[in-house]
Formats: sequence, structure tokens, C-alpha cells
Amino acid sequence: MARLAPKTDVLRALFARSGNQCAFPGCTQPLINGKNKFVAQVCHIEAASEGGERYNPEGNDEHRRSYENLLVLCYPHHIETDDVDDYPVERLLEIKRDHEQLFLKSDFKLDEAELTKLSYEMEKYWSEVERLNKLDHVFADSGLAMDVNGDSSFFDVIESAYDAVGGIENLLESFHKSDESLKIDFEGLLLRKDISPELFHDVPYYENPFENRNWESHNLGTPNWLQRLRIDLAHIEVKYLEEYLKTHSEDLRAKAKFEEVKEVLQEYATTAMHVD
Repeated sequence: MARLAPKTDVLRALFARSGNQCAFPGCTQPLINGKNKFVAQVCHIEAASEGGERYNPEGNDEHRRSYENLLVLCYPHHIETDDVDDYPVERLLEIKRDHEQLFLKSDFKLDEAELTKLSYEMEKYWSEVERLNKLDHVFADSGLAMDVNGDSSFFDVIESAYDAVGGIENLLESFHKSDESLKIDFEGLLLRKDISPELFHDVPYYENPFENRNWESHNLGTPNWLQRLRIDLAHIEVKYLEEYLKTHSEDLRAKAKFEEVKEVLQEYATTAMHVD
């Protein structure tokens, strides 16, 4: 089952009792900066998914995203508390309890109006996408409708995009091979009509429409545009995972993918060049 995001009312309660400070003892790092940007991390005491720190296989998804299982830390202290030997469940619960006692009467409020509105609108949107694609598609009964799955994760979508790039590359390669064989195919057609291909041998290659057909498109345009697309997809992955891991740093799959794609983008930044 996919991990569940914390509910809006849970986040509201967390921030209301945070004093706009990291919950780690003695830390006064703000959670919301002067530009009203969230610069901390919502952390799970018992990990949200298997493989994470302090994961409890006996727990359930609702508890994992509950108020009782969450606290808000600055990034350095979130990393520090990943040490499960020094920070078992009991110690983090104590840290959470002690911190919230300091701010029981705090009037700090998170302005989550836009977040609430966006969450509601996107929930409606994805439900509508699912209905349109599965039920109301104009070619629903033909078996030809292309799938648009609103439940797909970021990882599913980005993998599909890379697969599409590979598909486009294969298609363009087939066009390249077809154009390369065009001259031979044409000469074979002439012979079937008892016309000697030698009639055209005095035509310079650069004036022969069957010689090196679409050479620049195949050998320059195609590799350059495909490389550009791969770089941009890697860039999108890094940008997305950078933000995602600020609030989901226990997601081991995302961590591993983040490190992998960062290296890919660095390699592109160092070596990628236009074919010319």
C-alpha cells in the first residue's frame, strides 16, 4: 500500500504547537522563514514505509501519518535523529512531548488556506481524470484509448517518460535505416522495369534525392534533441526529489534515486555536447 500523506488538520496541529521552532532540544531554527517558506521537515517517529528508521511492522498507515507519530525538525536534526540507537521511538516521543509543552499556549498558526484549497482541488482533479479516462473517453469501447492513470506515482510517470524517449529513439532509428535503403530499393524497382540504374550514375550525390536522404536530421537533429530531452528529464527528477525529500527523508527509494540521478545530471553537466 502506498504511504499516506499527513492530513491537513494534523499538520495544522503540529505547527500550532511548534512555536515555529525545530522540536530538537535547544534548537531555535524556525520552521517558516521570513518569506513564509517552509524550511524544515515533517518527520515520522516510526517510519512511514518499510526500510525506514524505527519502522513498526505491527503499525498501520493511519497511525504512521497521525499527529502522535509526527514531529517537525530542521534538516540537520532530522538527519541526526536517523540514528536509531541514539534516538529510539521512546526518546523521540519524549522530545516531541517536551517541546510541545513549551508552546501549549502558543498562537503560532500555519497559513494553510492555499494548501487546503490545493489539496481539495487536486483530489477532485485526479478523480475527474480517472473518470474521464476510464469511463468517458471518446474511444472507451475501442480498446485504443491511451491510459492516463491519476494514481501513478512520480516514479511511475518519470519511468514512463524515459521509456517513451527510448521508443522515440527506436522509431527514428527505423526511419534512418529506411532512408539508408531507399537508394537500393529504388534501383531494385528500376531493374524490375528493365531500366538500368546506371542512367542516374552521372547525377552528383548531393543532387540525388535518394542519396543520404535526411542525413542531417538523422545524424545531427535526432541525437541532439534526444540528448536534450534526457538532460531535461534528469533535471526534473533532481528538482522534484530535492523538494520531496525535505518532508519525506525516510523514503529510502527516493533517497537512492536522488543520489543516482544527481550523478547522472553531473555527468551531463560535464560531458554533454551537441553533435555537429
